[in-house]
Amino acid sequence: IPEGESGDFSIHHCTTTTGPPSWLNYVEYKGLTDDSYTVLCQKFGGAWLNIMQDSEAEHTEHDWLTSRMSGDVLLAGLGIGMIHIPLLASSAVTSVTIVEKNQDVIDLVWANCAKDDRFTLIHADINTWTLPEGSNWDVAWFDTWLTFDESNSDYIARMNDRYGSYVSEMNGWEWPSE
Repeated sequence: IPEGESGDFSIHHCTTTTGPPSWLNYVEYKGLTDDSYTVLCQKFGGAWLNIMQDSEAEHTEHDWLTSRMSGDVLLAGLGIGMIHIPLLASSAVTSVTIVEKNQDVIDLVWANCAKDDRFTLIHADINTWTLPEGSNWDVAWFDTWLTFDESNSDYIARMNDRYGSYVSEMNGWEWPSE
């Protein structure tokens, strides 16, 4: 994904010693050692806060999903399209529906991320999106932030209430491990 900025979002190519201060804090916290990373940041209070990166730690957070890549997959959040690579490699994946609420993220990432004709991008908020009639997925991954006024368990319950009857298996970032 090329470096760039759109609205309150940006793509940075960083190392373990270069990048926004929040990135360098993340590097230290996670003990990252690779030479280069692609980092998606969002501006908060005038500073760039990294919200996704192609680090080993980020890949590990997606282990639940990568162990279940088959059938129809629903993704909440486009991020940097990192998870698309293993999805593309799986001939068992029949479709991937991605719901991304931020047009700026779409503008920065979609044209440059890995995908094929199994991938569909929907510009909508996963929290309020009106599901198409007959929607059904085998696996859903919610890589989104909860609202500021809810707990992680409230967010998980809300996503289960909203999508549970449409999805066979669901999980997401910061969800408890099975």
